[in-house]
Amino acid sequence: MRSIKVFVLGAAAALALCSPAFAQCDRIKAKATEFVITPFGSPNDPLGRTVIIASGGLNSVGTAILTTVGPGPSPGTLGGTSRHVFVVTEQDQLTATGVLVWTPIPSTGNVNSSLTLTVTGGTGKFASATGTIIGTGTGFNFFPLPPGPSSANNSTFQYTFTGQLCGVPTT
Repeated sequence: MRSIKVFVLGAAAALALCSPAFAQCDRIKAKATEFVITPFGSPNDPLGRTVIIASGGLNSVGTAILTTVGPGPSPGTLGGTSRHVFVVTEQDQLTATGVLVWTPIPSTGNVNSSLTLTVTGGTGKFASATGTIIGTGTGFNFFPLPPGPSSANNSTFQYTFTGQLCGVPTT
């Protein structure tokens, strides 16, 4: 009877340590710039694509595809969704879905931009990654609409990313 109790307790402890609630999580902080690319470079992305350069806790290059655009959560804002890929190495790529809110900055063509990224995994060491990354920053040359953010307008987005990344091996 004693060995069954030990086995059951040991199995329960192993399951608890392997569950997402006990996954190793690391805080990250990074800076990123997103450059809007020409439609020629992304003809199958009708709402647009950016190229990302990130430094700090998410040192990478990558891309983001805008998947929806519409009214934002409060009057006067715009909202959208996106898909992001951060390429750390050829083998290690982090994927995330994003929710964006753009708030116009009065008397400018710029917006305050907030981005909430939900990490969906990836490849290599990021295959089991989870977490949430919050980006706050500014979108430059966002207006006028149309055309909106575009390579012709030299549109860029500057973000500070903070959050946590879980399930990524440290080796």
